[in-house]
Amino acid sequence: MEKNESKKSRLLLLALFLGYTVVYIDKMSVGYSLIPISEEFGLDPAAKGMIMSAFFLGYAIMQIPMGLVINKVGSRLVLIGSVLGMGIFALLFGFGTSLIMFIGLRFLTGFLAHSGYASSASKEVTVNFEPEKRTFAQGILLSASGFAGFIGPLVLSPIITKTGWKTAYLVITVLAILVTIFLILAIPKKQHEVSEASVSLEKVSIMTVWSDIRVWILFFSSFFINALLYGLSNWLPSFLTGERNLSLNSAALISSVSGFFLLVGSVGGSYVVGRFFQEKEKYVVAITAVIGSFLVFVAYFISNLMLLTLVMGIANFLLIICFVTMMSIPLKIFSGAKFAPSYGTLATGGILGGFVSPTLIGMLVEMSGGQYISTFIFFLVMGILSAVTILFIKQK
Repeated sequence: MEKNESKKSRLLLLALFLGYTVVYIDKMSVGYSLIPISEEFGLDPAAKGMIMSAFFLGYAIMQIPMGLVINKVGSRLVLIGSVLGMGIFALLFGFGTSLIMFIGLRFLTGFLAHSGYASSASKEVTVNFEPEKRTFAQGILLSASGFAGFIGPLVLSPIITKTGWKTAYLVITVLAILVTIFLILAIPKKQHEVSEASVSLEKVSIMTVWSDIRVWILFFSSFFINALLYGLSNWLPSFLTGERNLSLNSAALISSVSGFFLLVGSVGGSYVVGRFFQEKEKYVVAITAVIGSFLVFVAYFISNLMLLTLVMGIANFLLIICFVTMMSIPLKIFSGAKFAPSYGTLATGGILGGFVSPTLIGMLVEMSGGQYISTFIFFLVMGILSAVTILFIKQK
C-alpha cells in the first residue's frame, strides 16, 4: 500500500513538473518570437515591453481571486484548465496580426491560463507530501524553469528561424494538449477530493490573510526578485541579438546553457537547502540574490562570449536557488485555508514584478539609445532590494 502511494506521488510530481514545463516554455517563447515579430510589424522596444507586460498584468489581476477559486473548486480542475488554456491561447497568438491583438492575447493568457497553475501545484504539494519533503518537491517543480530554459531555446529558436514564429506556437499548443491529457490521468481525483474536503471546512477571509505581515514581506521580496528574473529572461535574447549582434540561434545557445544552470540549481539547491538550512531559508535567499544580481551586472561588461556564458550561468544558478527557496517559505509557515490566498498574494507580488519589469526595461533601452547598461543596473538594484526585504521575515 505504501509503495503504491509512493508511486502515485512520483507520478503526480512528474505530471506537475511537465505542466510547469509548459508554463515556462510559454513564458519564454515571447522573448524569442518578439524578435521576428518586431521586425515584421515594426515594433519598437517600448511596444515589445508592453506585449511582455500585458501577460503579467492579466496574471496579477487574477492571482488572488484564483487562490479563492482553488479553495472552492479544487486544485485538480484548475491545473487541467490552466494548461489547456495555455495551448488555446498559444494557438490564437500564432494568428496575431497587430500590436493590440498581441497585447490582448498575452493579457488573456496570463488572466485565464497561467494565473491558477502555481498556486494549484503548490496546493497539491501541501496535500500529498510531508512538511520535510515539501521544499524538495517544490524545488523539483520549479526546476522545470531550468529544464524549459535548457530545451526551450534549443527547440524554439531553430523552429522560428527555419519555419517562422507562428509554427513555434503551434508546437506549444500540441505540447499543452498532451500534458493536459497526462494531468487528467495522473492527478488522483478521489484522493484529491478527500484532501480538499478536509481543508474546505476551514474558512478564512482575505483580510485575515493580509493582516499577517509575513505575507507582505514575501510579496515585496518576490516582486523584486521576479522583476530581475523575468526582465532578464524576456530581454536577454534582444540584448544578445541587438547590442551584441549575435544570431538568434547563438543567443538561444547562451540562454540554453543558463537554463542548464537553472536546472542544476533548482534541483540541487532545493535539496541542499531543505536538508541543511531548515529555518534559515531567508539567509539563503538574501545571499544568493545579492551575489546572483551582481554577477548579472558584471556580465554586461564581459566581451568574451564563453566567459559571458559561464558568468550568466553561475548567476542563474544562484538566482534560481534564491527563487526556489523563497517559494518554499510559504509551504512552511502557512497551512489550511490560509495557504492558497497567502501563496496567491506572494505570487501576485512576483507577477507584478514581471509586469513592471519588461515595460520599464523597454523604456530604459529607448532612453539609452538602444544600449542596455541601465537595464543591468536595474537588475542589480532589484537583487539587492529583494535581499534586504526578505531579512525582515520571521519564519518561526
